[in-house]
Amino acid sequence: MYKDLADAIESLKDKGFDHTYELGNNCITCKELDVEYTVDDLKIVETHSFDQGTDPGSESTVYAIESKKGVKGTLIMSYGMYVDREKAKLIDRLLKDQN
Repeated sequence: MYKDLADAIESLKDKGFDHTYELGNNCITCKELDVEYTVDDLKIVETHSFDQGTDPGSESTVYAIESKKGVKGTLIMSYGMYVDREKAKLIDRLLKDQN
């Protein structure tokens, strides 16, 4: 669908996902709004993974996320050998709650 991570981010911004989410310790934060969310406050709307070649550091996933109050944003997470396992557990819980 998208040719690369930058293309995905721009397209998602066009869809209203204009905030940036980051993984924190036991929460997901929106830096622009200075708000912390629990997994229960958010839902993943879209997920897109990218592998830009043979460099293991270039593997990433962008999550289009919406809060219960309608705040839309994206969260980018690298995966593979560079993933922070504790923070990845938050995404795993969020994905599990979607099913």
